Amino acid sequence: MPRAILAPALAATLLALAACGSDDSSAETDTAPGQTASAAKTTRAKPTAADGVKLLSVGRFTSPVYVTAPPGDTRRIFVVEQDGTIRVVRGGKRVSRPFLDLRAKVTAGGEQGLLSMAFAPDYARTRRFYVNYTDRSGTQSVVEFRRSKTSRDRALTSGRLVLRYDGEESNHNGGLLVFGPDRLLYIGTGDGGGANDQHGSRGNAQDLGSLLGKLLRIDPRASRGRPYSVPQSNPFVGRDGARGEIYSYGLRNPWRFSFDRATGDLTIGDVGQDLSEEIDFATKAARAA
Repeated sequence: MPRAILAPALAATLLALAACGSDDSSAETDTAPGQTASAAKTTRAKPTAADGVKLLSVGRFTSPVYVTAPPGDTRRIFVVEQDGTIRVVRGGKRVSRPFLDLRAKVTAGGEQGLLSMAFAPDYARTRRFYVNYTDRSGTQSVVEFRRSKTSRDRALTSGRLVLRYDGEESNHNGGLLVFGPDRLLYIGTGDGGGANDQHGSRGNAQDLGSLLGKLLRIDPRASRGRPYSVPQSNPFVGRDGARGEIYSYGLRNPWRFSFDRATGDLTIGDVGQDLSEEIDFATKAARAA
């Protein structure tokens, strides 16, 4: 697996994973004198407000892979299901009709499927949101949709293709979409799949001419006849042989990443192979350098 090389440079910490088991239990068992453990009465402490966590059932979902909410909307959360549907939970209850149903367009299973969605920062006004899914040809597609004008719980069924990136295999699809503090869209892409960086002379993740194994940064709005635009502040804009969309490279499968809401710092969870995983981190100041 190539070492993650991020531009601007991110401090990489490699975390070794060890298999672990747990015999921990929240139940307490009281055994009376002369009573065997198998016959012991099991009691559970009743949760209190001091415990800090209260679980409520809001509905049943099929392979949920991502949960998010529109900016400023405190009544709704959106659940992305891998098979190609997006569900709305409104006021703590699951809405029966899907917000968006892409099952006819999505290849789902394994690491493929509908993998995430992101609401534009101006969603309340423009109704724009974006999804990333594996289409019927096995290609990852980033598509722009709009919410219905008449219902906050429904999306229009037609979309606009923003970006496609081809994977070599059916795994390592990346798939996360996130709008950063700069209001630009960040897209995580896998390295093409398989194992042992088998694609390309150095592996796709190290190839600046490939969109694979990267974190991309774009403005997803259509501009000047193009489906999106590339920020001029991206680190490889204007470099011969490099794709301007690339913000960071050297990643294997950045399945999930996030920006700290308070500081703007970036953390990437990069899925590893066999014995290790990788966490990459960059402060807001480092990314601006």
